[in-house]
Amino acid sequence: MKKFFVFAAVAAFALVSCNKDGHTVDGSGDKDGQQSVAGLVLNELSGADKFIELYNTSDKEISLEGVYLVKYDSSKDGGKSTTWTGKAGMKIAAKGFVVLESSDLADEAEGGDPNYAYESANHVFKGGLSGKKNVFIELYSAKDEKLSEFKRGDEGAGWNQVSGFNNDKKHTFSRVPDGTGDFVYADPTKGKANGAKVADIEQAPEM
Repeated sequence: MKKFFVFAAVAAFALVSCNKDGHTVDGSGDKDGQQSVAGLVLNELSGADKFIELYNTSDKEISLEGVYLVKYDSSKDGGKSTTWTGKAGMKIAAKGFVVLESSDLADEAEGGDPNYAYESANHVFKGGLSGKKNVFIELYSAKDEKLSEFKRGDEGAGWNQVSGFNNDKKHTFSRVPDGTGDFVYADPTKGKANGAKVADIEQAPEM
């Protein structure tokens, strides 16, 4: 009986321990004490209003610390770049939304307003988002696991280089339904549940 209690105590300690900062860590989560980000996806993107919306399909709050966005652009060294990384303290609620806005909104060289009021500097991704070019964007966890992607068109002569796509400024690239559906055109619902499908997204430039 004594051996049983010793085993139980060791098992309990393995499940609830402290990390190097002294915070309690649930050992049932990811190794290294990192919270699972399973269920975090790209949900809505707008080339006109220049925002990217993330959605948490899970029933648990998720930390965005270390989560990052990759945008493919053949004009960049390596053909891609990290455009946003979640800072410490950033979270997304269960079934919640987080909106990231383009740095172009405050860039005069890109037609932006230098006085544009962002929610916070932590919610700004570098560069723009075009509604008339071929686009490839990926969302990764802090452990470099791909969580989600949005792709419009093919690489062709290079990502973010092929123009001529229908530039529908009235609608956004939206998952319908939220988090799990295919990307289609829908009315803008920045930071809110996506609306009904309006049309399919064209995957080839207009001739």
